[in-house]
Amino acid sequence: MKILYRSLGLVAVLALSTLLHSCDKVKDAISINIPTQTVTADFYITAQQVGTQQVASFQYGINLDSLIKHENSSLGIGNIKSAKIKSVSLTLTNASGSDNFGAFSACEVGLSSSSKPDYTVIAGLTSNPDNNQTTLDIPVNSVELKDYFSSTSFTYKLSATTRRATTTTLQGKATIKFDVTAGL
Repeated sequence: MKILYRSLGLVAVLALSTLLHSCDKVKDAISINIPTQTVTADFYITAQQVGTQQVASFQYGINLDSLIKHENSSLGIGNIKSAKIKSVSLTLTNASGSDNFGAFSACEVGLSSSSKPDYTVIAGLTSNPDNNQTTLDIPVNSVELKDYFSSTSFTYKLSATTRRATTTTLQGKATIKFDVTAGL
């Protein structure tokens, strides 16, 4: 009889361990990728002196909780597993022959949010050619940003090293694409 109870106990333990392991697999399988989101925002760069400084900043709000719930109603902003920037592109709408992106030898884009106010660099360009450029695609850093994305308000900061002074206020548009994965 003891052998029967021990055998049943062993079978029960094996069954439970299999079920618990399967629950983890199911939990991992309930994961969604939010379609790539695009932030498009206007920014202004006032006339700059030679040197390294913050040249522009802009805020953007997005309700990620609604986007996640649209994909899966049982998930929300608290279920974000990963958030990463895919691309950063800047375009000037009033550049001139001397006031354009060629005036900047290097630049970087930082991100902060209301949930994480410390800036982190999300994209950077260390060697920008001195050409008459109106568009700048900045290489993205592969940084995990899920702690920043538990917010609805984001601030982007553009810092640059100015190789020659600019004389006018440059108007631009930033296009930032990001991917978010959420799951249990």
